[in-house]
Formats: sequence, structure tokens, C-alpha cells
Amino acid sequence: MKTSKSWYQRWWVWVLIALGAFIVIGIVSSPDDATNSKAASAKQATSQKSSSKKATTKRVYKVGETATIDHVQVTVTDVKTATTLDDDQPKTGNQYYTVTVKLKNIGKEKVSYNPYDFEIKAAGNQTSLDEINIDANDQLDSGDLSAGGTVSGTMTGQSKANGTVELIYNPSYFSDRHLTFKLQ
Repeated sequence: MKTSKSWYQRWWVWVLIALGAFIVIGIVSSPDDATNSKAASAKQATSQKSSSKKATTKRVYKVGETATIDHVQVTVTDVKTATTLDDDQPKTGNQYYTVTVKLKNIGKEKVSYNPYDFEIKAAGNQTSLDEINIDANDQLDSGDLSAGGTVSGTMTGQSKANGTVELIYNPSYFSDRHLTFKLQ
């Protein structure tokens, strides 16, 4: 004689219960969410296309010109060069660049800024502006800019003395989008 298992001890019952749970969750999810996510995806794709067009335009800004990226207006207001900095000598063939920048948040949300968002580019080499200049009392620190907020400060670094020297501003480590300012 064959013994019969209880209904809850059969494997196919649990498979049907799990499948039913997934179906109920799918039905409970609002169809508006799917529509909104499709619209958001389409909007994001459109903005990525337009931002990729912006990224491909290779405009180099001059000192005093204002450029905008990610709701931040960036202006290089002053550039000073020096062969010595606090009695220190730069590497052979280099000179010191002290760059003054102004950042303004024109967006509606706060924006983070950091001096490591800036680099000097010369002869294919990009270096950080991480020299300490004790004569400059307005060093650019890191922080957040609220909507409409403005900050300015100086950064010092060294780069080649000859040739084209540019300041690169890249606000996002995860993006290739950047602004370029010709320093020399």
C-alpha cells in the first residue's frame, strides 16, 4: 500500500506558490512605474546624446573667459608663473604656475568642488596642482557650493616652462567631460 504525502510536502506545491508570488508582485507593481521609467530612460538617452555632442566640441578657453559644465561656471581669473616657490626650485625645465579660479553654482542642487578636479597639462603630461604656496592665503579648498554659491581660490603646481600649458577641469572622476583653459 502506498502512503500519501501531505499536500505541503510535495515539491510542485512550493514551486506553484513561488510562481504565484512572483505573479502577484508583478501585478501589484504599478504600470505607471514602467511608463515613467521608460520616459526617464528616453530622457536620459537624449541627454546623453546631447552631452556627448558637448564633450566632442574641443573648445579651449582663455584666461578671463567663463565656461560652464555640469551647472558650474568656471573662470580662470589670473595666472602667475615663477621659477622659485618659497625658496624651492621646480624640476629641471619646469616652472611654477599659480592659478586663480572662480567657481559659481548655477544649478538648483549643491555641487562639490575640489582642487584635485584641476590639473595642468603640458607636452602630453597632466600633473596635479598640489604644491603648497605659503604666500597665497586664499588656497582653494574642497567643499560644497549651494545653489547660487560662489567660491574662488588659488592653486599652485609645476609644469613645463616652454610650449602650450593648459588647465584641465574635470568635475567627475567617472566622466571624460572636461573644460580646458589655455594658461600659456
